[in-house]
Amino acid sequence: MDFNSIERKWQERWEQEKAFEPSVAQGKEKFFFTVPYPYVSGNLHVGHGRTYAIGDVIVRFKRMRNFNVLWPMAFHITGTPVLAVSQKIKARDEAAWQMYREYVGIYETDPSRVEEIVRSFEDPWNVVNYFSKKIVSDFAKMGFSLDFSRQFTTGDVEYNKFVEWQFFKYRERGYLAQGTYPVLFDLQEKNAVGEDDIKDGDTDPVELKKFIALKSRFSFDGGSGFIISSTLRPETVFGITNVFVNPRAQYVKVKVGGEILFMSREAAEKLSFQHHEVKIEGEFPGEFFVGKIVETPLQQAVPILPADFVDANNASGFVHSVPAHSVADWLALEELRKDEKTLAKYEQQKLRSLVNSIKPVSLIKLEGFGEFPAKEMAERMKIANTREKQKLDKATQHLYKAEFYGGIMKGNCLGFEGKTVAEAKDEVAQWLLRDNNAFWFYEASRPAFSRAGGKVISAVLPDQWFLDFNAKGWKENAFECLREMGIFPQAYRKQFEDVFNWLDKRPCARRRGLGTRLPFNRDWIIESLSDSTLYMAFYTVAKKIHEHKIRPEFLDENFFDFVFLAKPYRGALSTKIMNEIRTEFAYWYPNDQRHTAVAHVTNHLSFFIFAHAGIFEKRFWPKAITLNEMVLSEGQKMSKSKGNVVLLNNIARDYGADLFRLYAVGTADFGSTLDFRKKDIDALRRNLNKFFDYVGEYISRAGKGGKKTTLTRWFESKIESSIKQSTEFLEKFALRGYVQSAFFRNLKALDYFHKRASEEEKSAVRKSIARWVQLLSPLAPHLCEELWEKSGGKGLCSLSAWPEAQEDKINLEAEATQDFIASVLEDARKILDVIGGKQKIAHLKLIVASASKNSFVQKLVEEGKSAEKALLPIVEDELTKRYLDKMYFEIVSNPQMLFVEEGRALKEAKDFLEKELGLKVSVESEEESKEEKAARAMPLKPALVFS
Repeated sequence: MDFNSIERKWQERWEQEKAFEPSVAQGKEKFFFTVPYPYVSGNLHVGHGRTYAIGDVIVRFKRMRNFNVLWPMAFHITGTPVLAVSQKIKARDEAAWQMYREYVGIYETDPSRVEEIVRSFEDPWNVVNYFSKKIVSDFAKMGFSLDFSRQFTTGDVEYNKFVEWQFFKYRERGYLAQGTYPVLFDLQEKNAVGEDDIKDGDTDPVELKKFIALKSRFSFDGGSGFIISSTLRPETVFGITNVFVNPRAQYVKVKVGGEILFMSREAAEKLSFQHHEVKIEGEFPGEFFVGKIVETPLQQAVPILPADFVDANNASGFVHSVPAHSVADWLALEELRKDEKTLAKYEQQKLRSLVNSIKPVSLIKLEGFGEFPAKEMAERMKIANTREKQKLDKATQHLYKAEFYGGIMKGNCLGFEGKTVAEAKDEVAQWLLRDNNAFWFYEASRPAFSRAGGKVISAVLPDQWFLDFNAKGWKENAFECLREMGIFPQAYRKQFEDVFNWLDKRPCARRRGLGTRLPFNRDWIIESLSDSTLYMAFYTVAKKIHEHKIRPEFLDENFFDFVFLAKPYRGALSTKIMNEIRTEFAYWYPNDQRHTAVAHVTNHLSFFIFAHAGIFEKRFWPKAITLNEMVLSEGQKMSKSKGNVVLLNNIARDYGADLFRLYAVGTADFGSTLDFRKKDIDALRRNLNKFFDYVGEYISRAGKGGKKTTLTRWFESKIESSIKQSTEFLEKFALRGYVQSAFFRNLKALDYFHKRASEEEKSAVRKSIARWVQLLSPLAPHLCEELWEKSGGKGLCSLSAWPEAQEDKINLEAEATQDFIASVLEDARKILDVIGGKQKIAHLKLIVASASKNSFVQKLVEEGKSAEKALLPIVEDELTKRYLDKMYFEIVSNPQMLFVEEGRALKEAKDFLEKELGLKVSVESEEESKEEKAARAMPLKPALVFS
């Protein structure tokens, strides 16, 4: 079946009729839906496809429910990613050239044209213009019902003026500050970077971690200094038993502020970017320190021991050991005690004696654990050594969280006895800092590189512009907004609350990149996660700004104050134009629903809520956020190196839009990861073909009359029940349930109906089939448009009224009867499959359960008893007991099953069953049967006797 030509036909029709470009319609309820605009440095992939497909099902459903739907789209270009592309192309970076040849080659067939286009990418705006057009095309091919009449890029001057206004409001309300602040920093470009500037930063975020760098006195030939060991848990200083060093790493002696410090070479480089003047005075191999003694800030002498798990590129390169409360430290000591090779190697340093002398120090009382929680955690999780990194990381996080929230400091913690760990952590850090026994050391949460190729480290920069999320009243407003919003799945609400609690100050501007310059300090460019938090409001006015050709100089603070805040306007534009633009905003706002991937909770979505709560009045605060999990490809995270990236353009070409939509929306719930597997989507193709063929046949029966029977009423009931159930599923964003109900169950019902029905009966369900087409329109819009047109439907199916369930046609008893027949047929087929060619079968006898058994189950249901307890004294056979127990709960869920007249139903279906099974079929009751197996007959589960 050539679905591609059908899809092209309807995509062109939607575009010609501007079907999805709404206008203000006072008195009609609106629905303003958004998905984050895509970044335009390359092709989009299946992960984007899933998120947008979910969004499209939602907006198409709302449109058919008579909402005035606005789903606009634009393009994000802010920051350094696009610049990085241009720089690499200009520098003739062969890897970059090859990658972009492949990207462009997806759309262009002429190799010389590909080369020409890639060469043009030396200009970053050519990257933007090329890929933004291709994304529009890719989205259209997927059938996404977007309004592109409002599109813009974040580099457009009109948008820049809008973001300038946003930052004027931030400064006016005290949310913006300038000072010395830690940031992620690109060593190559000498520029602060954010998530969008970092390679894989959107899917594997990089965060700043704040270590306390502890100074332990160390004596050496020619003087003394301090070994610098780092930790995220300053409160554990009271339990230090030793310091670990990586004997294979390189360390340096540096002079900082008049003091001699020892740390890894990598740490010294990082420290030089953290507002410290660092001078390297010597270099030592890690094994030089093994066996040496240091004095902790508590004046305790502890040894330095070797450990390969120490990462010299993480923090200071030395780790002080607290084995009672660190799983890694406990395991490392146990490994070292048994490592005869290492003990022998450092025999001269008396390593064996030093290791054996170490006794863990318990300093935190934690309910559910003994003296040494780290040891117990290692045992519970069955972690054998420090090489089991995944399990070790999980255990470390679990114990840290448990002690932070539930731990109490013991009496050996000096003045901190009795405090919770949550209280003591910052107090101990301040105590160490105050006495010059430590300093802050900032580190990236993982090794990372910018999209330009530079190593990303932490740096402390002066005069940095940042947003202060703890500014007076701001966080309170954001929490109020969150409380009033719908979050789905609801489980993610807690994650938002946690993010809000820890949000503090965040850098919001960079020295280089594309985007909007800070209006009151134009040396700085507003970074990509700070200029993309309020833009949903710009969608509402962008079209009118372009229609009226309003020049940038008129888009000043006064203009946006009037449009968004209803303040008096004193500018040069006419009252008519200004009122028209204000009306657009006031009609469409607030953003009723924002949908995106879960990875955005910790940054973009939280900033989105803060921005709205900080600038707009409450009635314009966002109403709901829905989230979906990530997408894997063939069981693995997508990456170019694995060759498993599935591009959006290729999906439309290889599978077709409607098939992908059915797969992406119906295979996994919002909160579940979707694993894109080619074999699964290929298998689904048969179902979609069957749907199109069946429906095409039934709607072509125009004017052939029809005969209403029990079977046709059953099918009509199935469709109407599905409409009712599907509507409920869609209203609560249970899209997988919608797909199961509207597509798979109805297709199964039609398959069954088709086999049983006469030609007259088939003609009688034409209207129900047409209603089914409307029901599936949000999911498979192209095929449904084609079928709707063939059925004689008026206008576009996408804009037709949603089919409301005709409850008077819902006959649950009729549904239960036919479902019963279908289940008997399925059971018979399974048994025949098992028997196979082992014996010749010519006859099937169906024995229905006795009236007493049916009365028994009915009585249980009516009295609401526990089936298990009620049956124990009566039923001896365990299989029978389990079956009746299952039936009890099934009937409680579907009480209409009680009214199935099994004997009559099977006799009416006798001809059908004989045709399907190729056997003679007879029906008798348990009471009249002489078969030994008759006793096995149960309500709704006849005994099957083959002969």
